[in-house]
Amino acid sequence: MSDPAAHPLIVEAGERVRLDFVNRSTMWHPMHLHGHTYQLAADGPRKDTVIVLPKKTVSVAFDADNPGQWMLHCHNAYHAEAGMMAVLGYRA
Repeated sequence: MSDPAAHPLIVEAGERVRLDFVNRSTMWHPMHLHGHTYQLAADGPRKDTVIVLPKKTVSVAFDADNPGQWMLHCHNAYHAEAGMMAVLGYRA
């Protein structure tokens, strides 16, 4: 298993952050961000998990308004255990 803290995603407090989830596999990936909610569109509902369908890309945006270190991972436990996770952190 890879260490998700090895290459953290670093954000600035107060910025609007866009994440692009690119699924090149044939499996579904429910992508979950701890400590924040994100939107699929500027006026869309706020969520903390979005399903990324096979061979699709989903873009989300969130406000970096909760400093700390947070996990970003696939909610399929066996995918997360295989390393499909990252740490999101704030610049000091």
